[in-house]
Amino acid sequence: MNNYNVIVIGGGASGLLCAIELLNGANALLGKDVLILEGNDRVAKKLVATGNGQGNLTNAVLSQENYFGDSNFIRTFLAQEKEIDLKSYLYSLGIPLCEGVEGKMYPISKQANAVCDILRFTLSQKDCNILTGKKVTEVKKSSSGFTVCCGDEKFIASNVVIATGGSAGGHFGTDGSSYALCEKLGHTKTKLYPSLVQIKTELPLIRGLKGLKEVARVTAFDGDKKLKSAVGDLLFTEYGISGNAVFKVSGLLAQAKNPSVKIEFLPSLDEIQLETILLNRENNQCFYGDNAYLGLLSKRVGQAVYKTIDKQKITARDLCFAVKNFRLKVTGTLGFNNAQVTKGGIRTNEINEKTYESKLVNSLYLTGELLDIDGDCGGYNLTFAFVSGIVSAKSIKSKIKG
Repeated sequence: MNNYNVIVIGGGASGLLCAIELLNGANALLGKDVLILEGNDRVAKKLVATGNGQGNLTNAVLSQENYFGDSNFIRTFLAQEKEIDLKSYLYSLGIPLCEGVEGKMYPISKQANAVCDILRFTLSQKDCNILTGKKVTEVKKSSSGFTVCCGDEKFIASNVVIATGGSAGGHFGTDGSSYALCEKLGHTKTKLYPSLVQIKTELPLIRGLKGLKEVARVTAFDGDKKLKSAVGDLLFTEYGISGNAVFKVSGLLAQAKNPSVKIEFLPSLDEIQLETILLNRENNQCFYGDNAYLGLLSKRVGQAVYKTIDKQKITARDLCFAVKNFRLKVTGTLGFNNAQVTKGGIRTNEINEKTYESKLVNSLYLTGELLDIDGDCGGYNLTFAFVSGIVSAKSIKSKIKG
């Protein structure tokens, strides 16, 4: 059995940046001292798909409002990102970024697979050990270090970083099985929910709208309690709704006991502006009946909205109210296999937020989506994965070389 200073379990965004930081900068380790164990047949499988293959790696604006979980943990992470300056860090690796809509930051090439190639080549140049097709089944701690088991195969290390991701996107290998590794070492996890995922709704109001897209403000409710609003694309599907605006509120809807959404079409117009437009149309026969929203909404979407109005007496105010208050009852989500992120995870009060080292097991580090921290759609979750991987590596290096 080979002995390593550090074994990184998981060759995704967090694990790769952790290994790169271990082998670079102050107190750098040698490649022979670091091993990455990846369960898939190649590393960075999920990273290749981010941003629809274009690589939405981070966001130009990072704030506490974009993250969910322990507020103190998130504040510390944001301070760490500012100190590291992730955009400059990626630039130093040969990955210059450009800004898209909503502050989303992409590699200039808009190719996520190129980012993965750069990360792999960087590790290869440092002679880092990377073994793929190695599913870790157990991590054992002893007084002399860790034994990492891949079935009957065993590896020994002084430090272990578990960077395996959560339960979202099982086809990428992130099936949630790694929570059990942490639980066997004494850690606990919260209840898990799919987030950044498509929403299933009752269908009668939206039947026939499949494939139509509008810009809308989507507000999530649990009963009468407002949870969160988001503006962006709204796509109608055969099962309900999708799109960026839906993704941003989906995790909260998955947790709700009595979930529903309010859809506000034409969010760029306030109610007074919209009502004025509708009043100006009142005597124009072009906009009679279910053509009331012609030129404002997709025709079929406008007709669906019109159906929600009491036809006894229709005023411009009624038409306006219907546009701004289109309600759908939520019946579920498309689940973890279709989700981009896991909401919930290993409890952060068991982790040192300054180092990502376990408070329960010395020299064990947990990073990225495995933890009970998640973010909005737009590069926020990858930012946390990258930064937590880098910070854990810095902590390990300072301990080894200190």
